[in-house]
Amino acid sequence: MSKHFQNLYPRKNKRRRRSQGQRRKNHKSNKRTSTSMSSLLDQNVEQAEEDPMEPDDTREKGQSEISSNQDEATKDIHGEGSLSKNLESVHGKKAVSRYNSALDMILKSLCNIKVLKEDLVHNRQPFSDNQVPSALRSFFSAFVSEQIKEEELYRHLLSNLLASLEKEFHSLSSDGAEVLVAILEFCHWWKIQEGESLVTRLFTLEVYERMSCKKCRRKPNHPEQSSYGIVMPADSIRDLKSALGNIKFEDILKMIRMEDKMICDVRTGGCGETNFVHHTISRCPPIFTIGLEWEKNETEKEISETTKSLEWEIDISRLYEGLEPNTKYRLVSMIGCGEEEKYICMAYKKNRWVSLTHEAKIEEVVGNWESVARLCGERKVRPEILFYEAVQWPNK
Repeated sequence: MSKHFQNLYPRKNKRRRRSQGQRRKNHKSNKRTSTSMSSLLDQNVEQAEEDPMEPDDTREKGQSEISSNQDEATKDIHGEGSLSKNLESVHGKKAVSRYNSALDMILKSLCNIKVLKEDLVHNRQPFSDNQVPSALRSFFSAFVSEQIKEEELYRHLLSNLLASLEKEFHSLSSDGAEVLVAILEFCHWWKIQEGESLVTRLFTLEVYERMSCKKCRRKPNHPEQSSYGIVMPADSIRDLKSALGNIKFEDILKMIRMEDKMICDVRTGGCGETNFVHHTISRCPPIFTIGLEWEKNETEKEISETTKSLEWEIDISRLYEGLEPNTKYRLVSMIGCGEEEKYICMAYKKNRWVSLTHEAKIEEVVGNWESVARLCGERKVRPEILFYEAVQWPNK
């Protein structure tokens, strides 16, 4: 992970100790450190809300901006080739291809989330915010108007957005999680005047971690943590499913989270004892994101078994305190990374799963979830980012 992202998203709680992170250190492999994806998705995301810097004339020019964004998006489409060549000359063809693949599949996954489109349609006016790159405004304007279905226009918008993100972060070596975070950080500037941003409304979890020391009985208060989702080790999911058999996916996640420990801090009068952590949710967004970390040397069987352990419907009230029972979410899309670091999108459409790749212009019908697991195993596609959508939501 680049230093740019490490510095931009520091972890708040330095005292926390993760048993699962320690276990992963025992694997002698080329896997990224446990801070790589987790420091991106499971991170503090408050700073974008503190200083909105909204232009005063947002409301006056809102609707006209939408039209102009769409008009600009349809211009100069044939400049895409020269833009790609320029990026390749700077970063190398392989890096550009990998980043382009990740960006394409993440956008396709996001476009399959119903509540995201509904929110964009309902709150079109914030598209005019000048803090959001014009390439991203143009893309989502086309998405709302359904112009995005035109393949040539889509490719042009994708190319412009690739250049825009490269200009902002000066690197095309990012993985899928970093690309997703880059998009979400830009979207923090999309907000109704004196209201919450699109990302806060739809993606941001707010969780309190509390600990009751079993030795000295202290109950220290810890600040609220904001994040875009949770991150879990794929090997732990697979191992627990294999060991326990008929266990639900959310219970596997709960067992992994039970390994999270917190030290009773002696610097604030504690005793130094290690205790379990309780997670209480104060904000439950309509989109719940799960990231999976992989060793990246898994066999076809291990990838297939891990994917089978995932479930299309989960009850996150089993993961967090403070929620009504049966708070159900359903998987609507996911991003996986296959051989040669090429990304793939799996999307649930018309009661079946379809596969999308950066190279193919048409969707490949996959079928049911068992077929998805089989495809992931055969093609060595490791699911990395899962997007779940709330089954029932007040604003839907």
